[in-house]
Amino acid sequence: MSEIPIPLANYVHLIRNHASPYYEIGAFLMQDMATRYHEFGNSSGIIYAINPRIVHEEIRKNMKSEKLTTVNVCRTILALLYGAKLNEKRDFFVTTTSGGRRNYHVNVNSRTLNLMAAMF
Repeated sequence: MSEIPIPLANYVHLIRNHASPYYEIGAFLMQDMATRYHEFGNSSGIIYAINPRIVHEEIRKNMKSEKLTTVNVCRTILALLYGAKLNEKRDFFVTTTSGGRRNYHVNVNSRTLNLMAAMF
């Protein structure tokens, strides 16, 4: 974890210790990625797009927490990706909309799923 920036290292710690809502965000993403991966027949991999605003809305439907903000969703996503030691060019990439919002794209395959599952 020494190469992970301090704020993200704190989020990695929160995910691993099942702190709410960070753990729930990570678990939601892992479950959805695994479902999509298996739906496509465990092919060589799929690109899974993560829009933090949509994730925030989906999680908010099931839980109410003052800590559940779009900023925390973004940081939790990055903590999940960096904490699982995914490579930023090979395993995931970040795009920015013209309005400045970020979307995260993960190359989901058996290796990346296993690395992310180790976070839990």
